[in-house]
Amino acid sequence: MDNVEMAQDSFEKAHEHAAHGAAHAVHSPPASTRLAAVLVAILAAVAVIVEMSANDQQTAYLAHYVSATDLWSQYQGKSVRHAVMSQSAAILDSLSPPSHAGAEAARDAAARLENDPGHDGMRQLSERAHHEEAARDTALHLHEGLERSVRGLQIAIVLVGLFMATRQTWLLGIGAVLGGFAILYGLVTGLALI
Repeated sequence: MDNVEMAQDSFEKAHEHAAHGAAHAVHSPPASTRLAAVLVAILAAVAVIVEMSANDQQTAYLAHYVSATDLWSQYQGKSVRHAVMSQSAAILDSLSPPSHAGAEAARDAAARLENDPGHDGMRQLSERAHHEEAARDTALHLHEGLERSVRGLQIAIVLVGLFMATRQTWLLGIGAVLGGFAILYGLVTGLALI
């Protein structure tokens, strides 16, 4: 029996030693690595959100660009018709005998082409086109600012990733500072959306 107890005792000690060794072999990563991993996750999530906003602004830019171009095309067509009506009125007045009724109708048509508040006169088209151009320029400015923020976040993610590979703490510091600056820049740019 004594040998059985010794064998059992040796087995239990070996099991405890193996369990203790396995616990030391599976150690948790250092706190700086966990911090870097969390930082990368945060920077990546913010980068995705900022990039989605930048893409929305690019879409808005294109929509306003097309709308402004369309309005200026309509303006140009009405401008040509306005010139034709004005010239027609002048020609009808110069005829012998003058056609005052025809000239007056041509002048009225030219005036409606120039300013027609109920519809789209040249003045109204010009105002709408200028409004679309301002919205287009704002969307372009926001898109470019948000894209700069995304680029900063991407560089920060690379620097933090390099820290995790090299353990050079200055990379973590620069990556964190650049990431914070890029987030702040994106927030300031994004506040213009409101």
